[in-house]
Order: sequence, then structure tokens, then C-alpha cells
Amino acid sequence: MVALLLLSGKEKPEELTEEDVEKAVEFASQLYARKEWSSGYIHAMMLPNSGILMANPSMSKKRTPEAIKANLLALLSEPEDPEDPNAPTCEICGRRHARLKPVYRSDFPLVGTGGVPNYFPSGKDGANICSHCLFLSQMMPLIAYRLPRVLVIHAYPYELMLEFHREALDDVRKTELASVARNFRRPENFLFEKLIEIGTSLETGKLENASITLYYFVNNNQGQEVDVIYIPNPVLRFVAFAARVDRRGWNNIVAMGWRRRPSGDEVEEFKRRYPNDVYARLLSGKSILPYFIDPHSRRANSSWRLLSFYCSEVLGLDKDALEFVKRVADRIVETLEKLPDNKLSRRVRELERAEKLYQFEGFFIRVEKDRQELGIPGALMGFDDFARILTSYGEDLNVSWKTVRNLLLFRIYERLHDKLMKASEDVEEPEEEFEEGEE
Repeated sequence: MVALLLLSGKEKPEELTEEDVEKAVEFASQLYARKEWSSGYIHAMMLPNSGILMANPSMSKKRTPEAIKANLLALLSEPEDPEDPNAPTCEICGRRHARLKPVYRSDFPLVGTGGVPNYFPSGKDGANICSHCLFLSQMMPLIAYRLPRVLVIHAYPYELMLEFHREALDDVRKTELASVARNFRRPENFLFEKLIEIGTSLETGKLENASITLYYFVNNNQGQEVDVIYIPNPVLRFVAFAARVDRRGWNNIVAMGWRRRPSGDEVEEFKRRYPNDVYARLLSGKSILPYFIDPHSRRANSSWRLLSFYCSEVLGLDKDALEFVKRVADRIVETLEKLPDNKLSRRVRELERAEKLYQFEGFFIRVEKDRQELGIPGALMGFDDFARILTSYGEDLNVSWKTVRNLLLFRIYERLHDKLMKASEDVEEPEEEFEEGEE
């Protein structure tokens, strides 16, 4: 259906006409008759031995655009029995129809045939699919992306599918070959790249109930495999938000997720070929908060606005709690910026290296002593706030004291980056030791 809409330039399925469908069939038949499509793509990856599209190698001499067009139009002319209570029900659209023969993987991907393994939910020998749904499935090669496997992006609402697959059809029109998705080798990398591009024009509120699922499969005579990759809605909204308000920050965060930091001329290759830990963690529901900061250069990778959106919308951190941490961080900055360079660098390093709760606790005690020595009026925080920082967050949740530590570091880097980078560490002061359990 997406292919029909894109080919006709229509936005809604109800706007399609018979003429639109006939033009789409004409366009598809011209391509499918070519060897690059029939043998190298349709038969090898999607619909092996297809009789409808004549991808079976034995049909090569009879394979013509006219023959394929006739097969496709014949599907639309098959009779239906919507009133017959005994007629089979299509397992895709739910309508009753007159097609009694099961549909196998040669005409619809992954539904199996005979003893061949399949991914059809009931594990039956083929699927019960009406002629109209079967016809629509023959349009899939036009708007699927050809990576090492076939990539189809399903989205709700369907308008999103038009945006995600528009590039595929544009490529087909330009090259008369299946889209290779800019030579991306990993489907999730391509998806995030597309989402950033599309997200610039999407308001976050319009994505409130949106969903995206990737189907990355191969269906041929050697085997059938499928990976289903679901994009959580909060992640979808976060990436779209990043595209609109802080594209540079998003790029910095993603750059932290590669196996090593790519140089300028390596970025495009990394995007296309290699797994990224930021993508993997977003898809698996794990926190990416550590990637918002770069401890090596002591730099905040994004704006506070993007960080705040991620914490509240993806991690589920209460906005009041986030503002509380921000206030504490600003009082820490107020103290640290008055320290001599070597002591400033050492204080921040203590927070960076805090891997145990008592080490985190010791940092605050040191900063409080610094405030007293510097004569800064008012305490860093009261007892209740101190207890809240240390004990209000569990050890194993996304929102833990380590989350607070990373938020503090983000704010410190954001406010004091230049001063930190200039700080001299040549003169080392004696370390102040705090043992576990000490005040």
C-alpha cells in the first residue's frame, strides 16, 4: 500500500484509483522482468521461485513485463465471497474470500511451505491470504531496502511509513535497481539516521502514540531468517527531539558509542558498517546517560535541554528531582570555580572516579570543607538534601546515585569546561582520604 501511495503521489489509501493501481503494476512489471530484480533480488532474498513475479529460474524465457503484469492484474480479478459464512477468512485483512489454496513463501515471505521452517504464528503449512493482500505484497520489493538482508520499516501512523520508504522508491526511480539504503550494512544504524532526518520536521507531540518496528529478513531457498527490532516510543520521541533542538549534541552522544572515536573521514564508514553502543542501549532500554559527558575532554556533549528531555521522558526521572540535582550542581560549581587550578582539577577527578557510594559521599564532604575554607556563605546543602542525594535512588535502577553523579558532572563540565581544560595539574596537593563508613 505504501508503494502504491508513493507511486501515485497520494497521501491516503482512499484516494487511490484503478488508474493509479494499473500504473503501479506497469512500473513494477518493467522492473521485475529484469534479471537484476528477478534473480538477484526477488528470487535470492524475498520470494524464491515466485510464480506470480516469474522469479523462478525455469521461467526466464517466458518472463516478460507483459506476463508479469497479467499475473498481477489477475490477482485483482479473483472472485470474493464476502457473504458466504463458510468462505475462508484472510489472516491479514480479515475479509472472507474465495482463494482456497494456501499461500507459500514463494509468494509471501516467511510463511513456509511443506516441511520448511516458517515464521507464521500458527506454524501451519502456508498462510490463508486473500488475493488483494497477496497483490499488495508483490509491491513490497519496490519500497524495501536491500541491505545484507531485506529491511521493511513498519510504522504507526502510516504517514510515517511514507516518510521512511520514500527514499527507497526515489532510489528505484533513479537507478532502476532496488535501494541499497546508502550502503548501510546495519538496519538499526540506517533507521536512526533516517529518524534524525525525518525528526527535524516532526513535533514531539505528534509522536505521542507512534510506533516503529523493523523487519529485517531473508527468505530464500537456503534459509529463512528474521530479526524484529522494536523502537520504544520514548526513544522515538527523544531522537526526534534531538533532531530539532540539538543535532550537534546528538552527534556527540552517538560518537561516544563507537568502538573507538572515528576521525573526520571515518565517520560515514562507521555509521554504515559498525555497531554503536548508544543505539544498542536505546533499543534495549538501558541508560545512555554516561554518553552525555566526555570525561576525557571534560566536556558536556549536549545542551542541558536535551539531557533534561532524555532524563524525564526516557529514564522517567521526575522533573522536580532533576531541578533539585541541577540546583545542587550549581552550588558545587559556585565552590569549585573559586578553587586554585590544581585543586579544582583534583576535586572533579574525585567525582569522576567515584565508583562506590562512600566515595560519592566523600566528594560532598570535601566540597563542603572547601566552602568553609573559602568563606562562601551558606552550606552546600542541608542534612535532608544530603540524605536525599545519597539514599533516595536505588543501586540497580536507571535512576541511581550514579545517575546523579553523571548529572553533576554534566553540569560541572557545562559550566567550567574552559577553566578545567586550562587547569594545571603539575602541582599535586596531598590527597584527603575518607574511609568507607567515615563521616
